[in-house]
Amino acid sequence: MSHSSAKRGILIASLLAVLTALCSFHGQSAHAQTAEQQMLEQGGLAQEAATGRWGVAIGTGPAVVPNYPGARDDRIRLVPFISASYSGEAHFFVGPFGLGFSPINVGGFHAGPIIGLMPNRQQSDDPHLNGLGDIATSATVGVFALYRVGPLGITTAVEQAVTHRDNGLIGLAQINYHLAIIPDNLDILFGPELEFGNAEHQRTWFGVTPAQSASSGLPAFTPGAGIIGAGMHAALNYRYSQHLLLRAFADVKRLTGDAADSPIVERSTQELVGVGIAYRF
Repeated sequence: MSHSSAKRGILIASLLAVLTALCSFHGQSAHAQTAEQQMLEQGGLAQEAATGRWGVAIGTGPAVVPNYPGARDDRIRLVPFISASYSGEAHFFVGPFGLGFSPINVGGFHAGPIIGLMPNRQQSDDPHLNGLGDIATSATVGVFALYRVGPLGITTAVEQAVTHRDNGLIGLAQINYHLAIIPDNLDILFGPELEFGNAEHQRTWFGVTPAQSASSGLPAFTPGAGIIGAGMHAALNYRYSQHLLLRAFADVKRLTGDAADSPIVERSTQELVGVGIAYRF
């Protein structure tokens, strides 16, 4: 076996390990990881790989997150930092939305399909959810688009639940501004975000059926499609060495519209903050 073939085999094995870890992490803790949280937690983790090469980063760290979207109380959970990408004629990656493929790469514009997971919610997550039942984790399919011009990046993604279709469709739009304080060592990423969902998604996550109302004591509520929330996010990535990356991130989001009016929601303003470390191969 040639040196290049052996190296390629090691990189492919690393990608498979990343995929396995990603599935494991999602199975254990997906219920607290909404779309915008995934984008924030992985933001800036990826490293541009040279053409025809793999780039892999794996890490973890603690984060303080709401018990569920709209919860009054927070909890600490372990956040996975996972990124793998291949740069060639087409760009493959594992990241915030799961597994993606970017066949469209024109200038600073990239777009393509994604396969991921939509988080679950268990009524045992918080006493306020008693009587509402559980929301199952669902596999999703969708599309993403990313446009970069200088330090500015605009990201949009839409995902539809397929294994549990009642989870509905959710979308996210983010603007990110990258500020390099010390060239190639410290990168700060920040900007606004907007999350939206269709009526099915809103009813599943923020609605209360008559049966759930009888079990929980909460008033019946039927939300419609619309904006779930808007907020600001920031992430700091410090390259301590060639392979070691230190991270910190924070997010503040305000639930709006029917989501904010839901009797399930105890606190409209939701915060997330975390730190961690990642190793780049």
